[in-house]
Amino acid sequence: MRGKELNNGRMAMIAALGIVAADIFTGKDGMQQLGLGATRERTSRVALRATAEKVEVFQPAKQMGATAPLGFFDPVGFTKEGDESGFRNLRAAEIKHGRVAMMAAVGAVAQHYIQFPGFEGVPADLAAVTTAPGSYGFAALFILSGVAELAIWKQDDKKEPGNFGDPLGLGQYNEDMRGKELNNGRMAMIAALGIVAADIFTGKDGMQQLGLGATRERTSRVALRATADKVEVFQPAKQMGATAPLGFFDPVGFAKEGDESGFRNLRAAEIKHGRVAMMAAVGAVAQHYIQFPGFEGVPADLAAVTTAPGSYGFAALFILSGVAELAIWKQDDKKEPGNFGDPLIACRSQRSNGRNQPDDL
Repeated sequence: MRGKELNNGRMAMIAALGIVAADIFTGKDGMQQLGLGATRERTSRVALRATAEKVEVFQPAKQMGATAPLGFFDPVGFTKEGDESGFRNLRAAEIKHGRVAMMAAVGAVAQHYIQFPGFEGVPADLAAVTTAPGSYGFAALFILSGVAELAIWKQDDKKEPGNFGDPLGLGQYNEDMRGKELNNGRMAMIAALGIVAADIFTGKDGMQQLGLGATRERTSRVALRATADKVEVFQPAKQMGATAPLGFFDPVGFAKEGDESGFRNLRAAEIKHGRVAMMAAVGAVAQHYIQFPGFEGVPADLAAVTTAPGSYGFAALFILSGVAELAIWKQDDKKEPGNFGDPLIACRSQRSNGRNQPDDL
């Protein structure tokens, strides 16, 4: 069953990714993509065009953000002429990711030296997210960010994307500053991605990567190898998951010989993503017909995440999932990755014991 779960999870990750990509480019939910019993119709968010009275066609390339010498940059063609609504959504996402990336890039360097009281033992790299109390702080920040985005700083369709006023009264929100924010955000997204990738492959935090004043040393989680007494070297290719006809599949080379700890982390992540993807792939099709009471007006596609009350349900599910992962189903290093027991058997066993031995209650 563990082998079947791995294989089904891998297939589900591919399926879920395909459903999401097709939804974005075709505007059809999971059921409509299959062409079976589709009853809802909507227009693709990417391909939406003005079809009413002829008016001046919206031109994405003429909007703010086209910067010399590159000009307007959209090699994949996400933005379409006439699709002002789609452009606004993409621009809002770009600004949001840029703002987060600017804070992340600065934080990745600053946290090498600066730590809040009580967090002295938390690593200064990506491991901070999975090391208590850093994991609790991350969960708290995520919840606060969700509340701010869903309840406080909500986008006003009458204002340009990213405009939430000037709470500090700096008086600098003008066209020039908006252009600078876009460019700095784009650079920060590249920088943050580079810092994360380098952390994974080198084991160095943001400050150590710069080679300036680095005082902490640790071993890469990916490149970690046994360097003590000579023992039998751990072989990832011999572990469960190597399935004919492909055999052991790791084209990028994440798993290393001798790095059992790194392999366990990767395998736990694979199982976790596989389980989520299996539920997501089924849900993407089933939600075309099945909706909970009170959610009748929520779309049956990706827009459900951003359409109230679907957005509130998504936030609640995310919080419950975080609680389950961080406090209930925690990985035991003495067990294989993904092994959290068999709770359904345990429940039946407890009920059986309760019936047979009532005096023990």
